[in-house]
Amino acid sequence: MESHMSHFGELIKDWRKNRGFSQMELAFESNISSKHISFLETGRSQPSREMIIRLSNSLNIPLNERNILFSAAGFAEAYQRSDINQPEMKAVRDALSIMLNNHLPYPAVVFDWDWNIMMENQSYQQITQFLREQQPDFPDTTNILEILFDYNGARPFIENWDEVASFILQRLHREKIMFQDRRSDRLEKLLEYPDIPKSWQTISFVEQSRPMVNVIINLGQLKLNLFSTLATFGTAIDITMEELMIEQYFPLDEVTKNFFLS
Repeated sequence: MESHMSHFGELIKDWRKNRGFSQMELAFESNISSKHISFLETGRSQPSREMIIRLSNSLNIPLNERNILFSAAGFAEAYQRSDINQPEMKAVRDALSIMLNNHLPYPAVVFDWDWNIMMENQSYQQITQFLREQQPDFPDTTNILEILFDYNGARPFIENWDEVASFILQRLHREKIMFQDRRSDRLEKLLEYPDIPKSWQTISFVEQSRPMVNVIINLGQLKLNLFSTLATFGTAIDITMEELMIEQYFPLDEVTKNFFLS
C-alpha cells in the first residue's frame, strides 16, 4: 500500500506542476487543505476514489490519465476506451452525424486525438475529393496532418500554409505536454520536413495567445477564406468520446459563402 501511495503522490505532484498550480492553489480549487495536498504528494495519506476525481477535475486531467492515477492509488480503472463503431456507441455516432449534417453547406469533420478522420460531412468530402483530383500522387491517408503537410496533398492549395502549419505545430507541442500518456511520433515526423523553420521546433508563447487562424484555400480562379471552431464532448465518460474533436468551418467573406451556398 505504501508504494501505491508514493507513486500516486509523485504523479499528482507532476500534474500539479504541469498545470502551474501551487499546493495552496490546488487546495483552494479542490476545497481541501494544503496540508492534505502535501500529505497526498509525499505518500503520508491515501487518496479515496472521490479525492482522485476531485483533484483530477481541478487539474483538468484527461480520462485516460485519470485511470493511471486510479491504478497508482491501488484502485481499478474507472474509464474505458470504446471503439466508436461498436453498437453501444451508436448514440455518439448519431449525435456526430446530426452535428455534421446540420452544418451543411459548410465543411465539418470529426477526428481523433491523432488527427485521423473519423467522420465528415458531404461538403468536407467534396473539397477533399477536388484536391485528390488535382494531385495524382495525393497521399493515401485519412490523417489530416499528413494531408496538410504533404506537397502532394493539400499543402500547395493552402495560400497561408506557413501560418496554418505553424499554428497547428504549436498546438501539437502543447498537447504533448498536456496529454502525457499519448504515444505518437506525429509531431516529430512533421518537424523532420526539410523546410520547417527552427522557430517551429519548440513551443512559442506568442502563438499560444492566438485563439484561431484563418485558412485560405486557393482553387485557381477562386479563393475560399475560412475559419474554424473546435468542439468536444464536455461531459464525456468514455476515453474515445473525450478525445474526439469536431471541427466546423465558416466563411469569412461573401465569395466563400456563395461558393458553398451555390
